Amino acid sequence: MKLFQSMILGALAVASAFSQIPHLELEMTSSEYRAALQTRDDGEETHELDPIIKMGKKFFDWMKLVNENRPADKQLCISNPQTQPAYPIESPRVSSPKLISAAFSKLKMELPESIKSVVLGASNPTVNLNLSDQDFVSWGMKIDDLYGRASRWLLQEPWLWGYAAKKQTDIRGYYFLSKISNLEAELANWSNLSEETKKQYSHWIANLCVNGGSSEDRCDDKLEEVIKKQGTPLSFYKEYLKDGKTQWDELFLISEKRDDIHWTGESLSLLKTHFVKPESKEVEDFLKSNIEDEWRWGDWALNLDFIQGGYNTTHVEFIPGATPHVNGLAGSTITMDANQPITEYHVRWTIRHEFGHTLGFPDCYVEFYDTNTREMISYQIDTSNLMCSRRGKLQDKHYKELKRVYYTP
Repeated sequence: MKLFQSMILGALAVASAFSQIPHLELEMTSSEYRAALQTRDDGEETHELDPIIKMGKKFFDWMKLVNENRPADKQLCISNPQTQPAYPIESPRVSSPKLISAAFSKLKMELPESIKSVVLGASNPTVNLNLSDQDFVSWGMKIDDLYGRASRWLLQEPWLWGYAAKKQTDIRGYYFLSKISNLEAELANWSNLSEETKKQYSHWIANLCVNGGSSEDRCDDKLEEVIKKQGTPLSFYKEYLKDGKTQWDELFLISEKRDDIHWTGESLSLLKTHFVKPESKEVEDFLKSNIEDEWRWGDWALNLDFIQGGYNTTHVEFIPGATPHVNGLAGSTITMDANQPITEYHVRWTIRHEFGHTLGFPDCYVEFYDTNTREMISYQIDTSNLMCSRRGKLQDKHYKELKRVYYTP
């Protein structure tokens, strides 16, 4: 009974840790980070990463000044579809104050004097640049990347305990083990594997146990005990494989569904969903041109049916400085930043992605704090998937999952 109560309390603690962590998309833009950091004091620098924040602000203000004095066709931009970062599962982003500070030191040595004197010195920004637009944008992208990394750490640092609990969502063990052909035969032949292979397999297999909610130390000890008794980790792998699969499925499957979508056999090729009619024709066109353009597959299409509706009808609201989000999976309120022009690429992508959450799709990226290395680990399961990455698009799996959940013959 005490063990059962301990398990329940542990599960509740993990759930609480998850729910209290602020929602931060993995690929937030510098403008989104600036809005999220508004509550920080702009006065005395108190954190080792604050000089990076100061550098970033100076550069962004400089670029704004330049663009204000240029025609629309000559505007500078450091964000577009081709420059979106990607953090594939095979090479995750690893972050910590130590790593970020080291990158800052390197950048300070590399920056050309014409930029360094402004963003790191006391020189005033000028409208007429002393270098080419291409070079200015190229260095700006490096400053922007470092600013984003520093901002993200500052926003996450107060919640490291919650991100540490998210270690159980790390599905790399399940992913890499699924790539091995004849895995069970190899595990049965454990004694003939190289020590390096045993070490790697053991790490991945123990990770399946962590997916089930146990600590790393406990899982490592249990696995070691099984191997010692049986001479192979095969039974351990079979026992905990389901936990890895459960974590994997939770990244792609719809677990919460809407009750106002009716997709029947009479309209197999068209899913109509209600959306509160915006007061602005510009916003209505923005919604239709982006959501309906993205959410179509082959002969199938999703259509927004604009109605007066109510709070429980899907709707969008624009709040100055807000971090874009939806009020839960299958939620009805899409919140966007009113300070961002709806013509910007990242805004157009964001509404496509956030709309997916209103249908019940979760984010398919993983981020957690590794207490052993004291680093934040972040990766996207599939960088070509709309719900994983800003490089992503709608896929056949999205259509099939929608059909599984919402279609009635």
